[in-house]
Amino acid sequence: MSRRRPVLAATALAAATLLAACAADDGAAAGAAGSAADTSAAVRVADVSSANHLTLGRTSGLVDDALDEAGLAAEWFGPYTVPTVAYDALLTDRADVTTTDASQLLSWAAEDRDVVAFALETTSGDDQGVVVGANVPVSGVADLRGLTVAVGPTPGGVGDYVLAKALATVGLTSDDVQRVYLSESDATAEFVAGTVDAWATEDQYFATAQSLPGAVVVARGDQVGSNDATVHVVSRAFAHEHPEVVRALYDGLVAQAAAVHEKPSAVTDLYSRAGAPGDAIKVIGTFDVPDVAPLDDAGVERLRAFADDLVRLGFLGVEPHMAHVAYDVTAGSGS
Repeated sequence: MSRRRPVLAATALAAATLLAACAADDGAAAGAAGSAADTSAAVRVADVSSANHLTLGRTSGLVDDALDEAGLAAEWFGPYTVPTVAYDALLTDRADVTTTDASQLLSWAAEDRDVVAFALETTSGDDQGVVVGANVPVSGVADLRGLTVAVGPTPGGVGDYVLAKALATVGLTSDDVQRVYLSESDATAEFVAGTVDAWATEDQYFATAQSLPGAVVVARGDQVGSNDATVHVVSRAFAHEHPEVVRALYDGLVAQAAAVHEKPSAVTDLYSRAGAPGDAIKVIGTFDVPDVAPLDDAGVERLRAFADDLVRLGFLGVEPHMAHVAYDVTAGSGS
């Protein structure tokens, strides 16, 4: 559930919905740029439209409460249904904070982007995996050899990663299957139509895929040792100039995680309001609630394990220096 976006119906209509969202997000980003000068005292949060704890904390008010206790305030932009719009706002100094996958953080490190993570969201990995479509004669991971597998839009992304981890458990590599890079909306349509044999995906898409009649889950992240995580990030300059803001944001995330552990239906309620299919919501309700952790020694080791996976699987050329990507709010200092 770490990177969830509102569930799209398992039809080709999802593609049109996503295109419309792109246009809306571009307009919202422009609005964020225009309004930033008027609220320079507030932390500018580019909210990715997903069931991560920052987004949930906006809805519940717990993130704002934590900031308020520190005498601070948030200016919320979004929510963005296309995460790259939020990323662009952060990278062009039109936002101070956003949420992404750890693989994106490590890619930024390889590009020498001055972005650091200050909080991790981790689960067991039960919310990601590989699903085979109906009428495809597959009983396990080894049977994926030679089949077409949708893996998401980005090489080295979550789908690509969890597929590679699964294949490695039976001595195969990604070269033993035909990977197809598709947006989630296109992957949804093609998986439903049967034009791809399998789908390696995450979160609500993983739930949607396995809830379809005849679909079979052949691997889950928790079964193949996934080290994937969601990260909440700020620019390096912002972390050093405003450590009290980053600490307050972290405290808000911790409070939100505790609230969801106490009432997990907060997540499924969000998907219900977004119009997610009922069968998918039932599956989402079985996923672990993410924990929030700082980038202390243990958090850095989790991130390093993920980076090691990406290097070993060929998705990352070299592991970045962890001090370049981590900011430890519990120590009050970073890189």
